[in-house]
Amino acid sequence: MTVPGAEQLLNLWERHHAAHPLRRALALLEAAWPQADALAWAQVPVGVRDAWLLRLFEELFGPQLRTVADCPRCGERLEADFLAADIRSREPAPPAQPLHWQGAGCSAAYRLPTTEDLLQAAAAGADAKRALLRRCIVQARQGRRTIAPEALPDDAAAGIADAMAAADPDADVRLGLSCPACGHAWRLGFDIVAYFWGELSDWARRTLAEVDRLARAYGWSEQEILRLSPTRRQLYLELLRA
Repeated sequence: MTVPGAEQLLNLWERHHAAHPLRRALALLEAAWPQADALAWAQVPVGVRDAWLLRLFEELFGPQLRTVADCPRCGERLEADFLAADIRSREPAPPAQPLHWQGAGCSAAYRLPTTEDLLQAAAAGADAKRALLRRCIVQARQGRRTIAPEALPDDAAAGIADAMAAADPDADVRLGLSCPACGHAWRLGFDIVAYFWGELSDWARRTLAEVDRLARAYGWSEQEILRLSPTRRQLYLELLRA
């Protein structure tokens, strides 16, 4: 892993702030593991991608994460802190593929969805789930007859989707939450792609504000300020506040 420095991170954030969230994820991975470009990262299973993103997040921002949610029963706002280790299910290595599913009078060989699959399926709009299955099912059969993936009955399609999720658990992380006000317990989905970019955006804006203040006070260039360690930047900012 090559942990991006402050200047590289700011440049990445600026270039991709208007990009599709999945494109942002690929850019982050490419920056940290440049031996594989964005096209290569787009071909790995989603859960593997997210496990590597979580590892990069820890290197940049530490192991602590926080979520804010409203209780679906009483509306109470609650915050929950957790560690990256709490949601990491395994080492980021893809299972052997293709995988196989059987049920509801049908069978299928399939592979796990990738970022490229999600991007292409999203273009299908309301038919995104079926479009994703069409891309990921290698072969489908109903009884002894080979059929097109889109011809699978709804219950078979749902069964395959559930099997995909079970085979790639890091692609669908759920946090167990309990409301202190009413005692209601539920599971909340956690999206490392959105969370990572949100934290990166907050960091970028804080860093630019620090650069602005130090540049005004000392006449340093942005590049000179970003080359300072975070600790040294904070010490200079404390001197300005004194």
